[in-house]
Amino acid sequence: MEYKEDLRIVRTRKLLSATLLEMMEEGSIEKISVIDLCNRAMVNRATFYAHFEDKYHLLSFALEELKDTIYASFTRDIPASTPKELLRQLLMMAVEYLSDKQNHVARVVKHNRNEKVVHTLTDSIAQSVRYQLGKFRDTHPTTVPPQITAICYAGALVNLLLWLLDNPSVLADRNLEKYLDALIEENLK
Repeated sequence: MEYKEDLRIVRTRKLLSATLLEMMEEGSIEKISVIDLCNRAMVNRATFYAHFEDKYHLLSFALEELKDTIYASFTRDIPASTPKELLRQLLMMAVEYLSDKQNHVARVVKHNRNEKVVHTLTDSIAQSVRYQLGKFRDTHPTTVPPQITAICYAGALVNLLLWLLDNPSVLADRNLEKYLDALIEENLK
């Protein structure tokens, strides 16, 4: 017999998750109280605690959904004929993605740099890079295992993105794309 989760439970968890992420777009998770979260979601505190141990338990749940959103954004079809060209495209996509002030994920990351959020971002981008590089497995074989390549590029990319969020004037620099192109050209022969 197949178990089906009660739709009310699913709906409540999604509501609390969406509300938490919405509040994280405005400020740090550390400043969000369960009471404020429940008030905004229009959910009783007892209901909250029936589903989650605390706000960090809810954060873990919410970040799983966020991970799917990030992965979907970076696994769409990218026109590239070489891994180097692909990585350039991914880099530019990531810069655009996090510099977009309308982007939900960018606003969450801007206010929340805790380990769970950064790990989720890094893990999602690493999975995306690995998926994208997998398209070149037959035409451009490498000696480095794809998971190592993916996590190295994702780590560098996430750190660059976090630095760019802290230095918005660099994001506005018209030469940023040229700098990034030169960085790739000099380091990916």
